[in-house]
Amino acid sequence: MFDVAIVGFGPVGAVAAALLGQADLRVHVSDRLAGVYEIPRAISLDHEVMRVFQQIGIVEAVQPHTEPFTDSEWFGADGRLIRRMTMVAPPHPQGYTPSLVFTQPPVERLLRERVAQLPGVTVALGTETTALAQDDVGVTLTQRDADGTVSTLRARWVVACDGGASTLRGMVGMELADLDFDEPWLVVDVRVNERGLARLPRTSVQFCEPDRPCTMVIGPGTRRRWEISLKPGDDPRQAATPEGTWGLLRRWITPEDGELWRQSSYRFHALVARQWRAGRVFVAGDAAHMQPPFLGQGMCQGVRDAVNLAWKLAAVIQGRVRGGAAQALLDSYGTERQAHVRTLTTRLKSLGAIICERAPVRAKERDARLLAECGGLVRDTPRQA
Repeated sequence: MFDVAIVGFGPVGAVAAALLGQADLRVHVSDRLAGVYEIPRAISLDHEVMRVFQQIGIVEAVQPHTEPFTDSEWFGADGRLIRRMTMVAPPHPQGYTPSLVFTQPPVERLLRERVAQLPGVTVALGTETTALAQDDVGVTLTQRDADGTVSTLRARWVVACDGGASTLRGMVGMELADLDFDEPWLVVDVRVNERGLARLPRTSVQFCEPDRPCTMVIGPGTRRRWEISLKPGDDPRQAATPEGTWGLLRRWITPEDGELWRQSSYRFHALVARQWRAGRVFVAGDAAHMQPPFLGQGMCQGVRDAVNLAWKLAAVIQGRVRGGAAQALLDSYGTERQAHVRTLTTRLKSLGAIICERAPVRAKERDARLLAECGGLVRDTPRQA
């Protein structure tokens, strides 16, 4: 019997597997994909995550795939600068730059390479979990591999890191609470050439325009990301075609200025699991919460889930905490993480309400208010301490 089975080998599942493996536990981790998903999704890290990578032993290998987040300038309804978000000056309190951009696929590969070095961790890729049953001493998972072979495994505890559409969350009947944010957006990553770079801003930009709010983020190297809101009459599928995407990008760049790396239509949600534990099954990462991307905290939140849960599982499995205290410790995972996620999501919604004001009159009132708060002179506001 394994100590812990993790379903989902994205960044959150990989961090959980690494931490549990380093604690000398027997871990099984599986994923339905045969390899790393090569399209970037997350783009932001913070200093807390870098300290976790340090604990795992990969931080030096990760650093070449990161860059400090640039300043971010916000422009209002009439194109005026209304806010400037900046980086705090070094020395940084946690030893690493507080806000970073990164390229996800190579960082995921580094996480998986580290997991592969841990003798107590077994990895099964191209494997789908099709059933779950739990009893007083463990959980039985039924899994089907790429050639159709069906097998079962037993684990004392299971962690579902299988994404926003989590199959395991549905199997154990966990529900998501809707925190009332639901908007369609197009997310685009472009590898920009020298001509394109010459045309683009030197800072990240938040366009707080009532007609179509949008964001441009300066990623590592020549990568640039746009998050563009879609209007009620827009077809999300058409917007995600090359033709539709270039049509929305044309105010900044054209196909002669770079190549599309990824374009996807999403509905940005604010959802948090009502329960984070069902018997011997826990949820983490996108399986437990989804939030608007305005502060780039999606993956960071998932890593915090993994850190919070891993040491608690290790303490219980290794017998350092027993009986009722053990159950209380495991229950505290959901209590602590849910409170933190809800607080941050509330902040993100408030930020989104500022950015995404669609009514022209209210957008101009917002601009006037923000400028009045700084005495008419936009001052540097540190993004993160």
